[in-house]
Amino acid sequence: MIRILTAALLSTSGLAMAASGELHATATKLTETHRDAVVWISVVAKITMSAEGDVPDQIKAQLAGQEQETTAETTGTFISSDGMLVTALAQLDQSTMVDGKTVNTPMGAIKLNAKSEIREIKVIMPDGTEIPGDLVLKDADLGLGFIKMRMDSDEAQGVEISSIDLADSAEGKLLDDCVALGRLDESFQREPSVVTTEISGITTRPRMLYRVGTDSIGSPVFLGNGKLLGISVFRKPAGDLDAKTKLAPVILPAAEVAKLAEQAKAAKPVETAPAEDSEEG
Repeated sequence: MIRILTAALLSTSGLAMAASGELHATATKLTETHRDAVVWISVVAKITMSAEGDVPDQIKAQLAGQEQETTAETTGTFISSDGMLVTALAQLDQSTMVDGKTVNTPMGAIKLNAKSEIREIKVIMPDGTEIPGDLVLKDADLGLGFIKMRMDSDEAQGVEISSIDLADSAEGKLLDDCVALGRLDESFQREPSVVTTEISGITTRPRMLYRVGTDSIGSPVFLGNGKLLGISVFRKPAGDLDAKTKLAPVILPAAEVAKLAEQAKAAKPVETAPAEDSEEG
């Protein structure tokens, strides 16, 4: 159930194209300017699963067996010099993609209730420094989460922040060239990454979303002219969840992100639960 979603999150990939000429120059400049705006975020969370209605004991046991504290990592993007980041909520809080969904089981269809308790958040800076942060705002409909780094912490002293400007943006058109920034995982020393690609699809209902190939979620995608297009997120899958569920990244326009970012500035940290101590046996 939750493992189905996890597999779907990990199975996504984007198509890239070789850049030359003006697009290559733009991609090089954007990488040099904004490479340190994209960072990794480590999240310790516990997901609690239940089901609505009269559910067989075996299903209840399976759901209870998935209730455990886990550590996951995702990428996020600094959007201000005071330590505010935006990231894809699906990676930060996987329960938002499962809650209210129906799963078909050998014993019949069940409707899931899912809740995630964030225990700890750490922002992993480009030099490897880990700085504590707080989830201050989330929007399951848009698929966004906002994290405020604790700038008053000992770990944050002397840290310099590189951020993108959400206001320096523009709308895109079908087949427009794009530059998607990201950051590789720990196996590649968390080095910056860049993909040159294009807008392969646009939807306008219920809101504007762009389909752009990218290998990084919660990261910025720019147009070929250097203007910010938006932030990569996951849409909540439509219909029932099953082993064939696939999630594709979409780009939420920068203007939509900016609206929530204004709310995040004044938001207080979402209450978190204390991390569980591991038992040695």
